This record gives sequence, structure tokens and C-alpha cells, in this order.
Amino acid sequence: DRVTSNFFIGTLLIQPVIFTVLSVGTYLYGGKADFATYAVIGAGMIGIWNSNLWTSGRIVEDERRAGTLALLVASPTPISVVLLGKSLSNAVASLVAMGMTFATGIIAFRLPITLRDPLAFLVSLVLTLIAMTCMGLVLGSIFVITRNAGEFLTVTNYPIFVLSGLTFPITVLPLWTRPLSASLAPTWGNLALNQAADKAVVAAMWPNYLWLIGLSVAYLIVARVLFRRVEYLVRQAGSVEEW
Repeated sequence: DRVTSNFFIGTLLIQPVIFTVLSVGTYLYGGKADFATYAVIGAGMIGIWNSNLWTSGRIVEDERRAGTLALLVASPTPISVVLLGKSLSNAVASLVAMGMTFATGIIAFRLPITLRDPLAFLVSLVLTLIAMTCMGLVLGSIFVITRNAGEFLTVTNYPIFVLSGLTFPITVLPLWTRPLSASLAPTWGNLALNQAADKAVVAAMWPNYLWLIGLSVAYLIVARVLFRRVEYLVRQAGSVEEW
């Protein structure tokens, strides 16, 4: 039913096109044509992030509506493991967003997009998907404990775009924001993808890869702690319907 879902169509097929047109158009008509590929990749990252975050949240909401969320919390398998498996499947589907941004850049603006190192780009994309899925799992824990998580994430979503450098380079941000940017997986994924598409310097790729792997592990640890806390609160209340 994902293909016929209006949410799927909007997040992966329509939104990436809009972001690409706005972002690439801003750089091109602003006299920064050399940032065109950067804008395309950034728009694709926004689409991937939105898909991972919101679709993971919808998984929890769908389980709640179906009356099976309480069963998942009470099952022997940790709910974080169940949500991780479902989120990874959504991560694969989110690749459509990146394809849409590249197609829009080529068709709408006739950009000569080339990947200097396709293998490095593929590795960067896989690591980025994993890291962003793990990050989405951390924020996804909020959906279990409250029905108002959507409003909270709507407010925090755009700041993540800005701090990750998906809309414009983080070098224009104040220095005190750098630690915040470094803690976000999209920052390193965006950097790795742009380096693979442009410079293709293998030695320069490894720090990005290590950051993505390290953040993935850190996110999983934090998510596990949060979900354990959620499970404790649910068992203490005796029902997940209290939230």
C-alpha cells in the first residue's frame, strides 16, 4: 500500500522535486552555479531524512491505530528491534528521493551531474541510510510515548536541515553550532556524498565513514536506553493508551 499512499507520493516523489527546484534555482540564479550538485544532493538528503523520520513515526501510529502497539511493547522482542527492521525497509524505499532530485536537476536545469567515484558514492549512501535510520529511531521513540510527537518533530525538522548543511553550507553558521552539526548523521552523510561526487579523494572519505559508523552505534545505544525507559513507563502504567 506504500505505492498508493499519498504520504509516500508526497514525501518521495513531489517534495524532492520542489526542494530541488528551489535549492538549485537559488544557487544558479544567485551566481553560484558551482554549488548546483551540492544543492541536488542536499535536496535528496532532505527527502531521505523526511522519509525515514516520518515513515518510522507512521509505523508507530499505524500499530497504535491497529491496537497492536501494546502487544509489541509486551512481546519478548524489544520494540526497538521491531521498529529498526521496519525502518530499514523504509530506508531502502527512500532512495527514490535521491533519484528524483538527480532527475529534476538534469531535466529541469540540464545540470551536467557526474559522479567522480560511483563506488565511494554508493558506500557513502549506504552508510548514510543506516546512520539516518538509527537517528530516526531515537526520535521515533517519542511517537510511542505521546500522540503529539508529530508537532514536536515538525518544529525540529527544519533546524536539522540547517545544522546539517542540507540547505546551505554550515560554514556560514556561528562557530557554536558546529558541535550540534557534528552530532547529526545528515551532516557527515552530506559531506561524504559531495566529496564522492566531486573530489573523489579516498583518504578524505574515511573520516566521514568513521563518523557515520560511530554515530550509528551511538544512536542505537541511545535509542535502546530510551525504549527501555518507554517500556518501563508503559508497564508501570499498565497500558500504552495512557499517552
